[in-house]
Amino acid sequence: MTVEFNKILIPVDFSVNTGTAVNRALGFVGEEKAIIYLLHVIRSGKSAKDKFRLREAEEKLAQWKTRIQTNIPSISVMTQVLKGHSVQHLIVECAGMLKPDLIIIGKQHSRRRWSLMRSVLPDAIARKSNCPVLTAKPGSLLSRTRVILIPIRHFFPERKLELAIVLAKKYRAQIHLLAIQGNGRKGQEDLSPIFLRAYHQLREKLHHPIEYSSISRHNIAKATLNCAQRIMADMILVNPDSESGIPAWTGFRHISDWLKRDSGIQVLDVQPYGRI
Repeated sequence: MTVEFNKILIPVDFSVNTGTAVNRALGFVGEEKAIIYLLHVIRSGKSAKDKFRLREAEEKLAQWKTRIQTNIPSISVMTQVLKGHSVQHLIVECAGMLKPDLIIIGKQHSRRRWSLMRSVLPDAIARKSNCPVLTAKPGSLLSRTRVILIPIRHFFPERKLELAIVLAKKYRAQIHLLAIQGNGRKGQEDLSPIFLRAYHQLREKLHHPIEYSSISRHNIAKATLNCAQRIMADMILVNPDSESGIPAWTGFRHISDWLKRDSGIQVLDVQPYGRI
């Protein structure tokens, strides 16, 4: 299956999140012809200021459109302002209509409660839209993608590998496979053929050495994050169903919420084929 990034959807809140997401998007499309959709959501209400907020949002979107097309004239930029109670629901709804190749979310630390992005869950959006969702912190604004980490578990991550191959070629990045083994001999035996198959597919397509390591941990996301920090990875490809949640006292939180604001690690949630 051919993987392209010709249509990118970016939810914007006009904070530093917007600049982060737009910068990442421009890195994906390069000089190619592409469409970037900028979506801003205004909370539903009956305030007399709603018309002002709508006009202000439209003006800011127009400014971002001009800025993007000034940098790369070949890119088409479409803008949309929607009203609703759930930013996440409207992102999924737009993704269903637009069928983007990628959704990019700029997200500051989760404690920034004023941000519209605080209630947006990248893993949930990836599951519901069946579209890869990239989450980036402001620390990744000027960073290059040099090392891509892929956790390998009990099923063959076909879609993750396809995306990783495209990204590795585009950025000339190194891929690191992390074999996360279950407890006991059975878990290790089941993982071996899957890991070897993934390794050889990457070697065949990329024609350069693939780094790898192995670990046995209960929480997949936490093990993946620890490995990413240890090997200085710039991007993690995770399954939103089982590889992106780290337990906290308030429940599971997305792996990106554990990253500091200045982190350069990007998290790409990729829903497996046939799981929607």
